[in-house]
Amino acid sequence: MTEHRLAIGQAVEVVLHGYWQPSDSEALRAAVLRDWCDTLQDWKPDSVLAALRKWRNENPNKRPNPGHIVQMLKEAWGKKHVEQTRAALAAPVEPPKERISPERHAAILAEMGIRNPLAAKTIDPAE
Repeated sequence: MTEHRLAIGQAVEVVLHGYWQPSDSEALRAAVLRDWCDTLQDWKPDSVLAALRKWRNENPNKRPNPGHIVQMLKEAWGKKHVEQTRAALAAPVEPPKERISPERHAAILAEMGIRNPLAAKTIDPAE
C-alpha cells in the first residue's frame, strides 16, 4: 500500500472508529478500508480527513459511505475553484469594433467599386 493510500486509510479508520461494530472481523474492516481507499485515492489525505470530520460533525448519527465523502470533496473543490472554472468556460471577450459613419461606409464601398447593396434600386428608363 502506498504512503498516500495509507494516510487515507488511517484517516478513514480514525473517523469511522465510532461506527465500527464489535462483531466486524478484521478481514471485513480491511476490505472496507480498501474500498474507501480505492474511492478516495484521487484526493489529498488532508482533504479527505477534513471532509470526514465535517461529515461527522454535521451528521453525528449517520455513518458515511465513500460516495458521501467524494460528494463533499467535489462540492468543496467547486466552491474553491468557481471563479477559475467560470473564466475557463466563459466566451472570450472580443475587443469593441470600430464604428464608422454611414458616409464613410459609402466612401469605402465607392473606393472599392462596390455599389451599396442596401441602396434602393433605381430603374434606368434607358435600359
